[in-house]
Amino acid sequence: MGGINREHVRLHGVPCLLVDQVVEAAEYYRDRLGFTHVELLEDPPVAAVVRRGSAAVLLQAVTQSGDVSLRQFAEQAWDALFEVDDIEALATDLRRRHADVQVGLGITPVSNRTLEVRDKWGNVLAFAERADRRRLNARRIARAAVPAPVRRSWAQARRDREDRPHQRELHRFCRSLRGSDPFYMYFTRGLLHWVYQAQRHVPADVNLVLLGSDLPDAEVDWLRANVDRPLHNIRLGVDDNTTWEFLFSANDRNFGWLDIDCFVLAPQLFTEMATIADDVAVNGIWTYPVADGLPIACTHFAFVNLQAAHALQRGGAAMSPTNYDWNGSNISLMHPRTHCRVPSPRQRRELLKVLPPDAHGRPCPPGGSPFFDTLVAYQVSAYANGYRTHPVRPLAHRTEDSLGETANGKRVWQQDMSPEVVHVGGVSYYQRYFHSPALRAMYLAAEYAMLRGLVDRLPASYGGRLARITTGLAHHRLRPSDAVALVHHHLTEDRGLPGPAADQVLGGKP
Repeated sequence: MGGINREHVRLHGVPCLLVDQVVEAAEYYRDRLGFTHVELLEDPPVAAVVRRGSAAVLLQAVTQSGDVSLRQFAEQAWDALFEVDDIEALATDLRRRHADVQVGLGITPVSNRTLEVRDKWGNVLAFAERADRRRLNARRIARAAVPAPVRRSWAQARRDREDRPHQRELHRFCRSLRGSDPFYMYFTRGLLHWVYQAQRHVPADVNLVLLGSDLPDAEVDWLRANVDRPLHNIRLGVDDNTTWEFLFSANDRNFGWLDIDCFVLAPQLFTEMATIADDVAVNGIWTYPVADGLPIACTHFAFVNLQAAHALQRGGAAMSPTNYDWNGSNISLMHPRTHCRVPSPRQRRELLKVLPPDAHGRPCPPGGSPFFDTLVAYQVSAYANGYRTHPVRPLAHRTEDSLGETANGKRVWQQDMSPEVVHVGGVSYYQRYFHSPALRAMYLAAEYAMLRGLVDRLPASYGGRLARITTGLAHHRLRPSDAVALVHHHLTEDRGLPGPAADQVLGGKP
């Protein structure tokens, strides 16, 4: 029987986007987004076809000006989706062209590596990495040929070789520190505004040590000139997990950790945190229960009894402060180097003394998490060997099991805040995460609040950052003048902080 063989009909879709200036839009897509082949339709142009490789977009004229994106009808809507083979190369090119990258290499239902860009007319374009079947098959063959434990061992050995010289440098720096037990504040590039604002609340007699990773010279110079605190820049780009491991190895005394988005408004907390009992492994502010209600501390503001760590190590029961899971997973959303160690058989037995087993007889990570987060496995192993975690304040951290709950019709947030201490969370990686628009707007407003009065004193690159934040606020229909008020309202009305405490967080006098 004749006719068309429908199996062999080739279809290519072309997204159709609305713009109010066709020629300007075509030039924008050419220069900012790399759609270098431009075809204007009719004279004067009523539409344009722009192409980049095999992808095309039809830009159509519309009489109204302003935001014409589908996002005004659905919070997470995209106006166009493109599949790409090399998302890293595309991301590099788009940033070089100064495209307005809204979310960088985050996880979506479409792909584990998705990039979101917004054009000048409010259209939201998503670029998702497409799985290369040939590469996937080659990877499967390689994995079948080399057992998983061997592959993990090779990868860990490679990371250890990379880490070793930087670990030695940090060891020398830590041993040179004078004064009381230190509190370390770790951060990566582009976050000086958060570092500066958080350290303002730390009393001068607290031995706060700034610990940067892969900072450019301009940021190192600025910190040395403007912040009177010890500073060490780890030349290698490392994540917080690696830094925790470095600190466990490099220190010979107890130490604390303070996140750059943790604002300690009550100075006496530092004294209370640094006062740690012999049978306590970790002092914490935010905790959540593991089996039998035993508290586990989050790392946002924590203090470690290093003598307990050494005792665990001598007994052969110590676990690293890093992440653990059963596959040695890489969690690139957090940082390119963030990976999980795999518990040894002995460590697994230690964890099972405290945690219930899963269907495979392995200890379940607390709180419904798919992995053991930073310092969690270490604290559980400490419990198994007679040490405990002490909540210096009873502030709750809500885990995967309890997020999304509501109480009296109001949202329950992941962490409590108090007039003594406030933690924001996620400021170093929120741009890689597909938050709801309302929460993303809150992050942008918080960034603006931290940066607005400081930008003229910071390195020149921060002026561009403020401009991008201001543009992002505009996409959410927020003026810069509204940003601080939005965050203040959130802190007081949604999170229950007194007005003076909210003022302190937002740049008032500590």
